[in-house]
Amino acid sequence: MKLLLNNPDQFQIIRSCEKSGHRYQIRIGDTLYQESMILTSEKLEMWPISQVSDLKNEDFVHFANLGAEVLILGTGNTMVFPDPVITQALMEKGIGMEVMDTAAACRTYNILISDGRSVVAGLML
Repeated sequence: MKLLLNNPDQFQIIRSCEKSGHRYQIRIGDTLYQESMILTSEKLEMWPISQVSDLKNEDFVHFANLGAEVLILGTGNTMVFPDPVITQALMEKGIGMEVMDTAAACRTYNILISDGRSVVAGLML
């Protein structure tokens, strides 16, 4: 599926999120990514997490320290909720979290970014 907004030159906009075999691949600008990532309006960092069971408390502390008002967590092909115990850092800072499959997370991220919202996306591929 192609995801284009009015400003496709903005580095942080996801241009497409497509299935490649049993995994997703995401295009941002002219670059195609096939590894999980953390994406904000200002930066992109690779993330060595491929499934929810790999998540640790430290991941959510990192998300909380990025300063966003909401975390969009894309969990791959299906929506899988992380253990609430490890998400404590988000609650302590008043950061909301939405969990969805990665394709839905990409669409939601683009909508929130285009509305000027402060958002971080953790996208598992």
